[in-house]
Amino acid sequence: MKKKEYIEKIKNLIIQRVKYHAPQLHEEVDLSLLEAVGINPKYPIFLYKKPLDKIFYKAFKEAKQEINFNLILLENPLVKQKEIENLDKTYLFLKDEMGCNLSNTLENLNINYLTHSDFKNELKNEYIKINNSQINFDYLPYFYTKKVMYDGVVGEVKQFLLNGKNNIINLLNTRDTTSTIKLEINIPLPRGYYIFDKGVDCIKIKNLYNHETAYLNYNFKNAKIRFSNMSGIESCTFACIHLDCEISLLPKQKLVLFYNFGENKYMIKSPKMLEYFFKLSQIKMNEIFDLKVQSRNNNFDNNFNLSLPRKIWEKWQKYDVDEESINEWLKIKSKIIKSSTKGIQIAKDFKDIKEVRFFRNLRWKRVFVLHNNANYMYADKVKYFNYDLLTKEIFEKNNEIYLSFAD
Repeated sequence: MKKKEYIEKIKNLIIQRVKYHAPQLHEEVDLSLLEAVGINPKYPIFLYKKPLDKIFYKAFKEAKQEINFNLILLENPLVKQKEIENLDKTYLFLKDEMGCNLSNTLENLNINYLTHSDFKNELKNEYIKINNSQINFDYLPYFYTKKVMYDGVVGEVKQFLLNGKNNIINLLNTRDTTSTIKLEINIPLPRGYYIFDKGVDCIKIKNLYNHETAYLNYNFKNAKIRFSNMSGIESCTFACIHLDCEISLLPKQKLVLFYNFGENKYMIKSPKMLEYFFKLSQIKMNEIFDLKVQSRNNNFDNNFNLSLPRKIWEKWQKYDVDEESINEWLKIKSKIIKSSTKGIQIAKDFKDIKEVRFFRNLRWKRVFVLHNNANYMYADKVKYFNYDLLTKEIFEKNNEIYLSFAD
């Protein structure tokens, strides 16, 4: 292998290590100490424990042109001091001369650590398990749901979107004795470099590569939580949050559990507030998919009313966007209705449409479409001839409207 190819290979290995390896997490991390010695803890920390030679110097230099990270040298380099000074975010701390606190902090945040080369990594998807049985959700617009029963405990799990992804777990012990169930939750994270900060009812997740912050908010008690691991292996490429807990239910006891994964820190503990929160999520979804049609073409109806919204929503569930389905839904919508500042008009050339429903004022408004020998709109118990503009005032006063188009 030529020298240039060797340097390129080392550079790529460095970049992959910086982008995709989480640190081995410990409690002994003093970020203020790093800032005091001039190290920005927002960037990954790469410890290099050998004398830096010219080949690795060039590899690090090229890597730093593509990605930001802190390079910590623990041995005197074999290149000139001037060249070290030209490397951005590069520091020399001799092992025998720095204090224990700084040494421990750097080691605990080091991403350049040994991994088990014989470990076959198994990527686990997001899941919820009750008594070691994974929940396989059913879809309803716009949420996932599943009713389950384990050892006399009746449960219902609902998963929906609002300020992130939410899960409500309703449990009822139907027995006259105490029942215990096991709950297991696994949430994979995008590949990256993370620091986790565990609070009383939330976990703050900081991606030090792109500076994004997320929260896992939960109301579980005595939960065992592991970070950035998979199958118990701490030093792995794929980071995740794994939560295990045992839940004891007294005879006939009802219990509502909740957790949210999103960008904000918050907690909802009241069952009534949780139910309102769920209903609010449905309102927000109906405000997005605010149009439904009924025509003589069932395939057209199912595609526009059910299939496309589901594809879009399920992509959102996976923190992704289905641009193709979004554009298709919007294109069909634009053909069905024409909007202006004055109001909305239903396209007359859709001969097969029998009914169009609009989500307005927190409820569905039905517009029945007729095709005969006259143009009129029937609303407010009044027939308006040669008028088909659906204004805000008409929607406010009517739940059912009749439109007739002359053939």
